[in-house]
Amino acid sequence: MKKIKFVSEQLDKIANALEQFIEDKTPYLYGEVMSMEVERFVDDFLCSVFDYLVDCEFEVKVFFTKSTKCRKN
Repeated sequence: MKKIKFVSEQLDKIANALEQFIEDKTPYLYGEVMSMEVERFVDDFLCSVFDYLVDCEFEVKVFFTKSTKCRKN
């Protein structure tokens, strides 16, 4: 029973950490996406990209991993 409780507590900690990561990174993600407006992307398109990335955690990781130059592709 102790092991189950321990695993449960650890999973709660992981879930909380992931939740904080997502919440904390959202404003940063918005700033990064909207900074591409300089590249002559229209605001509506960039807002759609941001909405998509907020829903797709894996794509966010890919977006942040790519260099600024590669984000256009």
